[in-house]
Parts: sequence; structure tokens; C-alpha cells
Amino acid sequence: MAELEFQNDHIKFCCSICLDLLKDPTTIPCGHNYCMRCIKAHWDAEDTKQAHSCPQCRQTFTPRPFLMKNTMLAELVEELERIR
Repeated sequence: MAELEFQNDHIKFCCSICLDLLKDPTTIPCGHNYCMRCIKAHWDAEDTKQAHSCPQCRQTFTPRPFLMKNTMLAELVEELERIR
């Protein structure tokens, strides 16, 4: 049962780009969360389009949103890693 809970938590705090636990998590305007490095790389690849999209819901953002670390989410991920 505890293993199932851990797997569910891992999925909740997983980056859909790299499929690993979030590292320096950031929340983009649509509400989805990614590793800072992953979403920056994704958006760098889209720079020529002048519009940046969410890899999950495909919502587009113009201009490119400013990204900040989601510190509350980072603390939750750190706690999950500790109990792992």
C-alpha cells in the first residue's frame, strides 16, 4: 500500500518532459509544472515561432513567460525524495 502511494506521488511530481521528479520546478501560466531546465529547453526550440506552448495542454503564450522556481513545490519534491 505504501509503495502504491509512493508511485502515485512520484507521478504527481514528475516532469512530463524528462519523466523524472521535478528539479527546480516551475509552474507555467496554464498551471502545469516542469523542471526549469526542461521547459526552458522546450521553449528555446520554439523561439523561431514567436509563440511558446505547454507540452501538455498546448496552450500558447506570447510573449514568452518569465519563469520562477516554485519554492513550495520544490519543498514537496524534496520531502518526497527524503522519504523515498
